[in-house]
Amino acid sequence: MISSRAVCVAPVLPVDVRNQIRALTEAGALRELIGGAVFHGAGKFGKCLRTAGDLARPDRLAKSESRRLDTEAAPDVCRSIFWPELAHRFAVRCHLRTPGPRSTDAWFAAVDQAAARFVRPRDTLVLAREDACLRSFAAAHRVGATTLYDLPIPHHAAMQRCLEIEAEEFPDAGSDFDPAEEYRPARTRRKDAELAAADAILVASDFVRDGLIEQGIAADRIRKIPYGCEGDRPFVPFRDRKPVVLYVGHLSLRKGVARLLRVWKRLGAHRTHTLRLIGKKLLSDRFLTEYSGLYEYVPPVPRSRLWVHFAEARAFVFPSACDGFGLVLNESLSCGTPVIASSHTGAPGFIDDGRQGRIYRHGDDDALAAHLEQALSKPVETAEMGREAHEFARRWGWVDYRADMRKTIATLVATGTGRALD
Repeated sequence: MISSRAVCVAPVLPVDVRNQIRALTEAGALRELIGGAVFHGAGKFGKCLRTAGDLARPDRLAKSESRRLDTEAAPDVCRSIFWPELAHRFAVRCHLRTPGPRSTDAWFAAVDQAAARFVRPRDTLVLAREDACLRSFAAAHRVGATTLYDLPIPHHAAMQRCLEIEAEEFPDAGSDFDPAEEYRPARTRRKDAELAAADAILVASDFVRDGLIEQGIAADRIRKIPYGCEGDRPFVPFRDRKPVVLYVGHLSLRKGVARLLRVWKRLGAHRTHTLRLIGKKLLSDRFLTEYSGLYEYVPPVPRSRLWVHFAEARAFVFPSACDGFGLVLNESLSCGTPVIASSHTGAPGFIDDGRQGRIYRHGDDDALAAHLEQALSKPVETAEMGREAHEFARRWGWVDYRADMRKTIATLVATGTGRALD
């Protein structure tokens, strides 16, 4: 048990956040969870959503969100700040607001502002996500609580630099981001202020950690805990798999898909193997036309149905230009599918190059081509990496992630790094 009273601010609930919440619950440290639409489907809020009309589909929102926290936190510690999210979804669906960072930032800021009102004098920790912590961290400092900043993506300066390089090299691919919107001065100043207000910064990868250090963040403020695998997934032997190389994620410049297609065409690998791309198309039709017939496209599918694709592929490729981690890496490992990943992902410092897969320096297309060629032409070595991947997933699961979270939080609270303000 951790001698702590923790407040967690969570506008959204991806799997890593759910495991952070569960770690606090298991430690008996979670006093209050403050977040978005709904955590448990019962009660007045659930009825409100179900009767609000079909336009924003709040019924689906209530159903999905309530299902996500059935085991992570008890209803009596959950506080739903639902109107910002409901307004955001309604406005986007009705085309009253363009989906993008400005709209999402407003939603997250409203949750953060509300959360600040619920920080109490005896609280010892405030854990909050990027874009949703500035006011709640200020409230934490006023009562002397420690602030832990959850940063799931690289520093904004690293992101901007990587994306500008990709856009310059692939001018016809279409941009999946608007630099003027993503990196407007007010937004980057707010992100920098969040970092400055954090006593400690939680990251999942060496790539994010190293980018922070490059920006002058002291290494001793950074805590790295890689995301967990699903170690109970069955292992499918190489002989039972299809000649498929799999990619899952947005088809975008940021995810490195333009480079992947260029390398795949150069190899001529489509003659013997299938490159299966699963995700939302963000590359331009003009660019993709050049590679027509060289890959198989599958529109986005629910995560629960992705396991079939991971289990039948012989290799998984993750060529991202800039990624905080990439849970698809863990999902691939969990199915015993070896990975080929760029250095700008969660792979370095997580898996061993040559054992569970291969890691190459992003931008080195020759290295990517060589690793793909090896995966296609050396089945014995690829099969062995698949077995190693599956064993690795069994050794590092979400239970291990939560154990490290509890240790990290206990250390932060014990050292009293909260900075009370006059």
